Amino acid sequence: MKKRTKFILIVIIILVVLPLGISTLRKALTPAVGILRIEGPIEDSLEYLQIIREFEENDQVRAVIVRLDSPGGKVGPSQEIHEALLRLKEKKPVVASMASVGASGAYYIACAADTVYALSGTMTGSIGVILQFFDVSTGMQKLGIVAESITGGELKSAGSSFRPMTDAERRYFEDMARDVHDQFKEAVASGRGMSRQQVEEYADGRVLTGRQALSAGLIDKLGGLDEVIEDAGKRGGIEGKPRIIWRQPSEGIWGSVRDYVRSLSPVPLGVAGADRSPAYFRFEYSIQ
Repeated sequence: MKKRTKFILIVIIILVVLPLGISTLRKALTPAVGILRIEGPIEDSLEYLQIIREFEENDQVRAVIVRLDSPGGKVGPSQEIHEALLRLKEKKPVVASMASVGASGAYYIACAADTVYALSGTMTGSIGVILQFFDVSTGMQKLGIVAESITGGELKSAGSSFRPMTDAERRYFEDMARDVHDQFKEAVASGRGMSRQQVEEYADGRVLTGRQALSAGLIDKLGGLDEVIEDAGKRGGIEGKPRIIWRQPSEGIWGSVRDYVRSLSPVPLGVAGADRSPAYFRFEYSIQ
């Protein structure tokens, strides 16, 4: 009797578990579109690079969407993500999709894509560089606080908050900002197929709506994520609705669970774009 009960249990387990396993395996082997989400200020590139490499090595990922909702961020990480997407584009179609904001460093990243989408009201552009310093020396004097720096190198303490900036230091930082700005403009010109003269017209740091950016040639199409997924699927040779694999830098165990659930969904699950104040649009060059 016990043997018969065990046998029945084993049969039940096989009948329940096996179909689930087959379904999961079939889904895993189904061609997919990968979506890399970049949200908020861009501070570091490491996890984004790992996700891009994952999409590059996954043969079932036939196309990649970079979903941007960011006001920009630090120069180095923005450039590194841009370069990684350029390499990925040599193997698979890459489409950029901007939500509420895709400005400055985020727009720099978008320029690596084959096609750039935005909503008509998306805030984008902001092709510029900003370096910010604080001078707290007056307040320190009032408090009777004196700071002293011993340096080896005339410009080693340039940008110190403990004293006013000298004219030589100001010229030094202005040259640096111009150089990085030139790199930004070169990336836009190359990615968008525009001349430097065309880019210069919009490279004064101004922010444009998606509709204005379309007229300026800074993006290719107006459309939401559904249209972008359909386009990416076609570019990747996928028939019908593509399976979606969502990825973004981890946010602990719940972030991992959310990404896994989304990867099993045949349709996109809601992507809420956080509102960003235009005051945060900047292509920030941080100096530690």
